[in-house]
Amino acid sequence: MKRLTYVRVIVLGLAITTAPVGANSDDRSVTAAASGLFAAGAELGPVALQGLQIATGVFIEADGSASGTFHAMLQGSSLLGPQEITVEGNVTSGSVDADGRATFSGSASLDLGDGAPPLANVAFSVTAGSDDVVLVVDSVTLTARLTADAVTIN
Repeated sequence: MKRLTYVRVIVLGLAITTAPVGANSDDRSVTAAASGLFAAGAELGPVALQGLQIATGVFIEADGSASGTFHAMLQGSSLLGPQEITVEGNVTSGSVDADGRATFSGSASLDLGDGAPPLANVAFSVTAGSDDVVLVVDSVTLTARLTADAVTIN
């Protein structure tokens, strides 16, 4: 629960400290503080994943450039026992489809939660809708059904 509160504080902080979307009607924004569940068989490296918590605040310009951050904590287990993987990303590009789904990408640090130093400059992308999120990190595609809180795409 503390971690979900941390995630919400990040999103609230982004909403307060980031400039509003410009006057161009093609500029879009994505905010989220949500949790979800992975389908059986979802894995990243040696970690069998069960759930995730995400937080993001992203502004997407009409030209496809974007700015903002993405944070995800992936909960799972491995031979080491319970394990949390952390993805901390800086968003550099994005778009919003006609169906209202947002896609954004950039570069992230990836902490596998195994005591090793985080990997830097790992490519990631996120496609978010109102009820699911698709995270591609380190060339692995992970789909989660959202179970609590919200993703807002404006």
